[in-house]
Amino acid sequence: MAAVFAGLDSDDPRVCPGRSMRIGSCQDTNSSFDEEDLRLGESTDGATLRPPVKHLERELVGHRRAISMATFSPDGQKALTASYDRTARLYHTQTGQCEREFIGHRGGVLSVSGSPDMSKVATSSGDRSVRIFDTSSGAPVVTLEGHRDLVYMAAFSADGQKVLTASGDRTAALYDAQTGKCEVKFAGHTGAVYMAVFSPDGRQVLTASHDKTALLFDAATGECLRNFHGHTDRVYMAGFSPDGKQVLTASGDATARLWDTSTGNCEVRYGAHEDHVYTAVFSPDGSKVLTSCADRTARLFNTKTAACELSLEGHLMSVHSASFSPDGQSILTTSDDRTARLFSATSGSCMQVFEGHGDHLYMARFSPDGQKVLTAAEDGIARLFRIEPSDA
Repeated sequence: MAAVFAGLDSDDPRVCPGRSMRIGSCQDTNSSFDEEDLRLGESTDGATLRPPVKHLERELVGHRRAISMATFSPDGQKALTASYDRTARLYHTQTGQCEREFIGHRGGVLSVSGSPDMSKVATSSGDRSVRIFDTSSGAPVVTLEGHRDLVYMAAFSADGQKVLTASGDRTAALYDAQTGKCEVKFAGHTGAVYMAVFSPDGRQVLTASHDKTALLFDAATGECLRNFHGHTDRVYMAGFSPDGKQVLTASGDATARLWDTSTGNCEVRYGAHEDHVYTAVFSPDGSKVLTSCADRTARLFNTKTAACELSLEGHLMSVHSASFSPDGQSILTTSDDRTARLFSATSGSCMQVFEGHGDHLYMARFSPDGQKVLTAAEDGIARLFRIEPSDA
């Protein structure tokens, strides 16, 4: 089942998959884990006593609470992390050294993203704001305000000039990344908006909501163009096909669905799962659909026929995310069982297991070259693993 916000029940409209949303408001000083856990396994002189972790290259340490998100820079040389300790950090992936700490939020940081040229970093928070920082100095540039509830995510446009946000206040918004001005508000949902994404051409915005729908908006005017309705539970995720002609949604009703962008009609239903489907993504060529589910599996479907071609098994608890490698040949999954797994997208065999975290994994990402895996977990550490050539 999906993890929940501390102090909120599982039916709260702000619950998002794979996250123990201990948002850390300005009144909340309770850590999402015992900070002493970060020092367990160390001797008095600082030497580690933990057994070696297979495939591990380095640990990115410094956060004092759970890491909600970790992602690579476009060149793979840097890693960005967001944490419920109210900070984000920039690490060098070759050395593991923290190069910047981005400070200023009064609540837990739920997401972090870099501009395409990595000159700026955007963070979203439980304090209802988004902050933009200068990457080279770590200095704050501008604060994006206006949301009336926590901001789940913030992402730059392809040109780095705009920032797109999604919030528990039932709206998404588009801001000018330089001035912080809110230029467009995307309204129409009756529940929390978990995520928002640009279409491949940047002219439209797609949102996913607790209200069981996904909505398509004109990015310039905020006009709602399509309502993708039919799911019977919250829509955790929505995304475009590579050509932008179709929309894919993942829902708590145990299905993923494929929709025609131009008509809003549901074309295909992927229904082999037995519990909440948290994520659904297209393969790089658009021919396959990959899902992750609370039934402890990820599944690979034929996009057109909905035939389930592979069931990826081995996790002991809910699988909260699944993604393709850049070349589409491998699949990466994360689970509440504290592991990430690497599967063959052709045979479905498990090629590697990434272990070592002391608590739930929130996410895992492939490096841009597909040779590394970056994980984020509730134990407050991000880990960088190598994909072994002999196994890949």
